Amino acid sequence: MRIEIEGQVVYFIPENEREVQELDRLWKILTVCEGENRRIQPMGIFTPGATEAAQFFIEGVKPAVSSEKTIRYVCMTCNRMEEHPAGQAPICCGQPMIPMD
Repeated sequence: MRIEIEGQVVYFIPENEREVQELDRLWKILTVCEGENRRIQPMGIFTPGATEAAQFFIEGVKPAVSSEKTIRYVCMTCNRMEEHPAGQAPICCGQPMIPMD
């Protein structure tokens, strides 16, 4: 996958059929018919030559529904609150959210 940056616009250019399918899958996850689209936030550290890949977290994707106990988490940067199953701390503003319960 080739990546090009022009100002504030990032282009992801697939170079084979598998990358076309993965980019289509990402596009469908990020775009929402109603309301705001989801955002991608950087996660961890990317150092060229030292790390294998850059990681990003997609904000707003709800985990699969389960019968597990949920815990309320808060982002200490933006004060956003979300409920998720115990042990699955979500990422917000590039860092893990803090459990409140």
